[in-house]
Amino acid sequence: MKQLPKISIVTPSFNQGKFLEQTILSVLNQNYPNFEYVVIDGGSTDGSQKIIKKYQKRLHYWESKSDRGQSHAINKGFAKTNGEIMFWINSDDVLRPGALHLVASIFSKFSEISWLTSLPSTINDQDFQLYLSQPPLYINSFIRRGWYTRKFMGFIMQEGTFWRRSLWDRAGGNLDEVPYSMDLKLWQSFAEHEQLYCIHACLASYRLNRNRKNNDNHHKYYKEINAWVPESISLIGKIVWRQVAKIAHHLKIGPAVYYDQRKLKWYFRKNVFNSQSFKLLKL
Repeated sequence: MKQLPKISIVTPSFNQGKFLEQTILSVLNQNYPNFEYVVIDGGSTDGSQKIIKKYQKRLHYWESKSDRGQSHAINKGFAKTNGEIMFWINSDDVLRPGALHLVASIFSKFSEISWLTSLPSTINDQDFQLYLSQPPLYINSFIRRGWYTRKFMGFIMQEGTFWRRSLWDRAGGNLDEVPYSMDLKLWQSFAEHEQLYCIHACLASYRLNRNRKNNDNHHKYYKEINAWVPESISLIGKIVWRQVAKIAHHLKIGPAVYYDQRKLKWYFRKNVFNSQSFKLLKL
């Protein structure tokens, strides 16, 4: 049996002790046999270090010291890893059960896939599911232009996005050290090299809570990426794009990994205009 690929996971954290343990356990409880997990804490003063030390024997590396911010912490964390598959999860978000095994199966089966995202999902402080997206439609030329933001077409949710290290290296091997849009800029860089595929499943959930760094800072985010659109226009655009995505989903347009509920099997769709492009994913 072929060994499962090593997955490198980084969690940046600063004073998120209320949720940090849930995040760590959502990774460790995957029971995935070949991973390396790094936690980079920015010198928290809320008891986070005690939580990290509780699980330090199962961590590949951890530290708690002052840094230059979230991007710097993530870059430091990935520099300590060498896994074939990479992603980061923030210290208040959670992985869904079975996510790592499913991701590993997809990347192992299909060499064509170097960059994979999943259905956006949102939970609250009490772990209640608040939102689960319909299958999005991702177009690389739009990603390169930075159009995938909440005001336009919805975010590419970082906590549910995985990629090969080879793509990370081709894209420069580090995150831009900006306060808010480091993931958007990374996706723009990735889109210069590879197609983004969406699996029609939920791999992770984004947590809404009062202490999130970007909780009240969306205006700063949009200023950082130089994207300002009147709310009325953005609402119309969002409604239209969701309808376009819904039609594309029903017509099976767009590269994706999806589950056929009648055949009870996963399928990978590369090119809808070529009957040979449908390949069975046996999990």
